[in-house]
Amino acid sequence: MTVPRLLAGNRATLKLLFVGFLSLAMLIPLFMVRSIVSERQNLQLAAGNTIASRWGGPQSLGGLVALMKVPVTATTKRESKTRQQWHAQVLSDLSIKANLATERRYLGIYELPVYTTQVTISGQIVKSQLDQLQPQDNLVLWLPLSDVRGVREVSALKLGDLEVPARPLRIHANVICGLQFTVAVEDLQALPDSFPYEIQLKLAGSGSLLFLPLADTTRVVLEGDWPHPEFIGQFLPTERKISADGVKANWQLLGLNRPYGDRWVVADMPSQQLNQAGFGMRLETPVDGYQRSERSVKYGFLFISLTFFTLFLFEVLTGHPLHPVPYVLTGAALAVFYLVLLALSEYLPFATAFLVAAGLLVLIVTPYTGAVLGERRRGFLVGAMMTLTYALLYVLVTAQHAALLLAIAGLMYLTRGVDWYAYGGAD
Repeated sequence: MTVPRLLAGNRATLKLLFVGFLSLAMLIPLFMVRSIVSERQNLQLAAGNTIASRWGGPQSLGGLVALMKVPVTATTKRESKTRQQWHAQVLSDLSIKANLATERRYLGIYELPVYTTQVTISGQIVKSQLDQLQPQDNLVLWLPLSDVRGVREVSALKLGDLEVPARPLRIHANVICGLQFTVAVEDLQALPDSFPYEIQLKLAGSGSLLFLPLADTTRVVLEGDWPHPEFIGQFLPTERKISADGVKANWQLLGLNRPYGDRWVVADMPSQQLNQAGFGMRLETPVDGYQRSERSVKYGFLFISLTFFTLFLFEVLTGHPLHPVPYVLTGAALAVFYLVLLALSEYLPFATAFLVAAGLLVLIVTPYTGAVLGERRRGFLVGAMMTLTYALLYVLVTAQHAALLLAIAGLMYLTRGVDWYAYGGAD
């Protein structure tokens, strides 16, 4: 058998190898498109960080913690030295009520959900707990806050009938952060053995809101208008209700649930370690346009291969051979589709962007394939196949992975009766 006859007899195999090679070659432009998507995601992340730095970052807050100076004696062979050391003591009871209102802030085309929350912190102070610290000076009450820049309003601390103004934290500011309330010794002595406290503040933040279980008993009630919450931290809410209007969640914890005790040395317990016991809610963002565009590009190889195989299938079924150039031009159009989708999704909802990009692609490819296949009706059939293919791609991008199986099953059904050995005129 001569070489020309061998090539003619195996034309289907050779064309299929060419389609496979071209599909692999399309990974190069897809990789370039994916790098552009990653670059846009990094720009979005940087814009979000900029907004958070100006508005307020992720917030964590807890109840009041008593701070007192405790004399500590260090003895060596030569001498004994006494120095003052700050100790922290949690209080007996803590109740936090937070009402969270969200909004969106923009930097260019990028947006970030932020929140403002009205917080009421109340609890009970038992003086016998404070006596364990053997106070030598004024009582300092510490209100833990992760980002003081987000404090919009703060009331005076009410201790029974006494009101104490808030001040910036000046004790171990490099270890702990938040606000401090200083109670003079004589004012503390005038208070009863057990008295309530309450403080209200307006706090701005972004990303997440965490609560710290800094009490023997901690109760938290959180209400917000964000319909996509993600509960994070060490503890899930005991009760929760999520609807399109927002979320309401309740937590209740005991001191036994904490990974640290009721008392510690301030210098040995930085805020990061305290935050490990936090719990609360993150403003979870539904899958955005960049994430869906990236997911589309990940599946790009499969759907470009399916489109090429659709053209090859029409060659087989119609007996009208196609030159490699139409495959290359069609592949170029398919690659540009992802760039158009990315650009449109920055300004339009993803569903609308996908519809416009896919519609433009089908409008370009349909008349072109009709011309190269020699019949307009065949072009319409290719257009219909591409419409179905990209409809399945949209379903797949929106997390319905069964769509890919349906697409492959459809191609298997259409080619179930094809005699591949007969294609190309093999004897």
